[in-house]
Amino acid sequence: MPTPTAGRFLHNALSRAGITARPDGDSGSDYIAIPVGDHGIIRIGGVIGRAKENEIHYRPSEHQGWGAVYYPDTKNDDGNFTEFYQSTNPDLAQDTAHVVKAVQNIIAGR
Repeated sequence: MPTPTAGRFLHNALSRAGITARPDGDSGSDYIAIPVGDHGIIRIGGVIGRAKENEIHYRPSEHQGWGAVYYPDTKNDDGNFTEFYQSTNPDLAQDTAHVVKAVQNIIAGR
C-alpha cells in the first residue's frame, strides 16, 4: 500500500529511527513535532518559501523539501529557535533520510 502523504512517510522514517514524533500544528501550519529534553521541541514541515511551506499532508510526488527548527524552551515563547535543516530537494526518500539524520544530531547534542 502506498504512503498516503509525505508527512506519513516522514513520521514512519522517524519512528524507524527510534525518534518519538507526532503530527501537530494550528490553523496556519501543519508539521511534525519531536520533543527534546524537558522543554525543547523540533518542528518539521514543508520548507519555507515553497508551495508546501508549513505543510506535511500532501502527496509524496508534491514534495519540495523539508524545513526543521529547534525550539529550546517552549514554556517561554520568546521566539528563540534555531533553523537547522532547510532543503529544496524534491526526492522525498533522500530528503527524509537527510532530515532524520539532522534530527538525530540535534537530539544527540542536547
